[in-house]
This record gives sequence, structure tokens and C-alpha cells, in this order.
Amino acid sequence: MFLIVPVITGYMLLLAGLAVASPGIGFTGSLLHLVPDNWRDAAHVPAYGLLAWLAMVGFRLRGWPLRYALFVGIVFSGMFGLWTEVAQGTAPGREASFHDLLNDLWGALMAGALMLWQHSTSTPTARFVPALKANLHHLKKGTPSR
Repeated sequence: MFLIVPVITGYMLLLAGLAVASPGIGFTGSLLHLVPDNWRDAAHVPAYGLLAWLAMVGFRLRGWPLRYALFVGIVFSGMFGLWTEVAQGTAPGREASFHDLLNDLWGALMAGALMLWQHSTSTPTARFVPALKANLHHLKKGTPSR
């Protein structure tokens, strides 16, 4: 459960690093130069969808209800997408794009729809296991440990 925070942080650093990489400058810039522009635009959807998915899974593991985890995960991914677009606008040879921000939000919404679908098709006991595991600590408060 505690592994999800370093995974999300590392993935956010990767996305931020790719956002500010200048085409043709340095290693990441030379890699960016090899990828066609329309592929880079389309890559925002799965990239920020994965970020939203990881955030929503992290919130669910902490015992959050599904609707709160979906909402906060989508907003979190969208706000990070906005931040990376602003940072990308300051990088030489790069520009901020509203279209990229929309692709970020589209990916987050798709991740939310996928999690909602997965939740609706899972068995009732499998849905509540993370929430039950996360919320049992208050029941043990004040009891002697064994």
C-alpha cells in the first residue's frame, strides 16, 4: 500500500521531465525529436489516464469511497496536466497547448470510467476489501495488542 506514493511521485517526475524537454537538446530532447508530433499529442491521453488511475487506486487503498476517489483523481490529474503545460510553455522550443490539456483531462476521464466499470463488474466482497482493511484501525484503538 505504501509503494503507491513513490510510484506516483516517480511517474509525475517522468511526465514533468518530458514536458520541459527541449527538442533536439540533450538525450530526452533527441528522443522527442524522433517521435512524430501527432503521436506526442495522442500520448497525453494514456499518460495522464495512467496518472489518474494510479491516484484513484491509491485513494481506494486508503479506504476512500469510489465517487471521492474518482473525483479527486480526475481533478488531481487535470491540475498536474495544467501545471506541466505551464512549465512546458517556459521551456525553449516548446509551447503550452490547450489541446494537450484537453487530452490530459480526456485520459483522466477515461481512467475514471474504466475504474467505475471495473467496480460495477466486480463481486461485492472484492469491492469492499481495501476499504475494510483500511478502516479497521479505529476498532482496535485502546485494545491491548496480542
